[in-house]
Amino acid sequence: MSTLSILAIAVGVLAVIGLGFGLPDRWFCALLALACLIGGADAAYRELTLWAFAFFASGAMFAGASVHAIYTARRERRRQ
Repeated sequence: MSTLSILAIAVGVLAVIGLGFGLPDRWFCALLALACLIGGADAAYRELTLWAFAFFASGAMFAGASVHAIYTARRERRRQ
């Protein structure tokens, strides 16, 4: 198992553990996006094209979810 794979798994586990302790959605999604991007880099390094594409697409989805969570949290703060 490569160092990038171990790092991606560690970041993903950290995100799930953080969710159990009340980590805000924006941080949870950002950590999962980071884990997917690191996993995608590892897959690209190993020349696993379809896996790399899947990881990068998932990372983009989670990054978008993180931005959406940030936007909705700020919008709720403005209403109060």
